[in-house]
Amino acid sequence: MNRPDPWTVGDDEERWNGYLIPPDHSVLRNLVGAAGDEELRAAENDLLEYRFAELRENPALVPRTYDLDHLRTLHRQLFQDVYAWAGDLRTVGLTKGVGHPFLAPREIPTLVARVAQRIARTDRLRQLPPPHLTREIAELYDQLNYAHPFREGNGRTQREFFAQLLAESGHGLAWDRIQTSDLHFACEVARNRGDRMYLLTIVNTALVALG
Repeated sequence: MNRPDPWTVGDDEERWNGYLIPPDHSVLRNLVGAAGDEELRAAENDLLEYRFAELRENPALVPRTYDLDHLRTLHRQLFQDVYAWAGDLRTVGLTKGVGHPFLAPREIPTLVARVAQRIARTDRLRQLPPPHLTREIAELYDQLNYAHPFREGNGRTQREFFAQLLAESGHGLAWDRIQTSDLHFACEVARNRGDRMYLLTIVNTALVALG
């Protein structure tokens, strides 16, 4: 009989530690044998580069349904070589920086379902002219960031999700125009203060027409 994964059982502290390598519980359990954060990040970046290239060659690996299944399959595609829980929703609460924590794990499916409904109502954003498009992107980005469905890898999964979504209407987000620290600050302000103006500025700067 298979034992349950340690991040799925016990109280909050036990599940939190279950994601980490004992006895120090300072580094995420991983499939690459990394014992330190720098080693893990380096391996993660190399393996993600390969999985991104694989996805570019075969987009059908991740069906573009723009819902929770899409996010989970995308996360699994990108992180399957690094984490045993790739594609699984997190089982613990998360915080980042200061202020409010991310959404409680049990509430993630409901919020992502609302995001999926908004995407469907606008025909995958194709019915939205600027500036309505930029405002909708900022609002959806904020909501998915607040959901933060996975224990690690949310940012890269979310950016790829929006790249796929925006390509439906001939757009993209040029992240090289943006400082990562500015994006993190904009997301933090939106989450903690309900103020999306910084995030809207980010979207306005990064949004480009493809082709």
